Amino acid sequence: MTPDASEVPGGRTVRRGLFGAAIGFAWVAGLFVAGPLVGGFGVAAIAEGIIVRSPGWLSTLAVRLLGFAAIPTLVAGVVVAVVGATALVAIVWPSGSDGVAAVAVGSLVATGTLFFAGGVEIAVGTFVALVVAVVSPTAAARWLPAAVATDDSTGSDRRQFLSRLGTVSVLGLVSLGALRILFERLVEDRSDVRVGEPLESSVSPPGGDPAFDFEGMPAAITSPDAHYTVDIDVRPPPIDSETWTLDIEGAVGEPYSLSYDELLEHGESVEQPTTMVCISNQVGGDLIGTGHWSGVPLSALVGAAEPAETAVDVVTHAEDGYSEAIPIGLIEREDILIAYGLGERTLPAEHGFPARLLVPGRYGMKMTKWIDRIEVRTEDHEAYWEARGWDEEAVVNTLAYVRGAERDGDRVRVGGVAFGGLETGAEEIAAVEVSVDGGETWQEAELERQVAPHAWRRWRYGFDAPDRSEFEVLARAIERDGTVQTEERTDPRPGGSTGWHRTTVRPG
Repeated sequence: MTPDASEVPGGRTVRRGLFGAAIGFAWVAGLFVAGPLVGGFGVAAIAEGIIVRSPGWLSTLAVRLLGFAAIPTLVAGVVVAVVGATALVAIVWPSGSDGVAAVAVGSLVATGTLFFAGGVEIAVGTFVALVVAVVSPTAAARWLPAAVATDDSTGSDRRQFLSRLGTVSVLGLVSLGALRILFERLVEDRSDVRVGEPLESSVSPPGGDPAFDFEGMPAAITSPDAHYTVDIDVRPPPIDSETWTLDIEGAVGEPYSLSYDELLEHGESVEQPTTMVCISNQVGGDLIGTGHWSGVPLSALVGAAEPAETAVDVVTHAEDGYSEAIPIGLIEREDILIAYGLGERTLPAEHGFPARLLVPGRYGMKMTKWIDRIEVRTEDHEAYWEARGWDEEAVVNTLAYVRGAERDGDRVRVGGVAFGGLETGAEEIAAVEVSVDGGETWQEAELERQVAPHAWRRWRYGFDAPDRSEFEVLARAIERDGTVQTEERTDPRPGGSTGWHRTTVRPG
């Protein structure tokens, strides 16, 4: 005979835990559905708070282990934590208390706090979002039988609970899914159409040599949708280009502001292919790309404001609170841009719309996204990642990565990309050497013609190998002064990874 569930050790705890987990999941689902009305998934704000307060070594570890999945994994972890917390509360909640009222009040307080901490503006959409986030868990608590949380529930009560739990889950998900679609369509109608709009003055990005376009090789210019993105935000901050301004201020004689149209129509605008690398990138990693950027030299923007002779730093401030600093002397380089375009369009939101900083030869941590203010300062500014133990200058270490391999009969070709830190303002890569026998011998690879002064160099090396199908390939770059890229393997923190890229390839 099957024992009564009430006699099974832990049966009451399990029932209460399921009840609480269902309430937590309903709240999270309500936040997700209401996301379009308040600029994003509410749980993402919790994840962003964790990122901001995390030490630098933890961020590096997360990117190393999870790559592009690091942020989605963090958000999923927050969801699990919320559901687990509500399950625990339900387990210890006193029997006989008004659970429905407690859920309503608790979800109201939690949602309101979340919206306030996330800087959500007070508006009709915010009120609707609040209602959805509160009603979802409250309705779940109301529709699930209260008897499941008591000690004297019968087998029939428990079966009713499980049946109703399934029904509520299905009906709730269908209803919330329909609301999410409705809210997305409402927001699309009023979204900023200038994100990713065509740039009238843009020219097509330069093309590479087709001889370097074989299996596994990246394009000479990375397309916007293939270019990596890494930042401290789970989702880009919402910015209205109609009201946005770029303010140039601080220790200057003539502070001023530019509207979005004034930035796009600036007379000194240029287009510039530039390679960008994330400082968290491991040797041979994918956090590297070469975009075709459009923008205005930072020197022109700051120069027009007449910076003080005592100025030390130029600080770029972002809409999300992020900031970065570069020495005032560095902006004399005309290749440092406030970029407003990528490819032949205005910036996508995830790449910094409406404007971002572009500093050739420095790691991506220096290149502030979503800029709304440029401040000239007479004292040093400790930037976000610098305060977390990362290198202040963040000059890209010379690198050569293996990317492609293919076979044509007995002939094998391997290839990849190489890039240097551009400290002189000119391409630092003079040659790439390749070993296909694990480092016993080295041969010079063929370099593609340079598509732009600040772009990576693609390389290839061909050899005959009729009797081999697997090769251990190493690559190392040679700088213009003859310096060979260091073999020493180091972690990304604090100044970016170093070391020769070694990988096994099996050409098809």
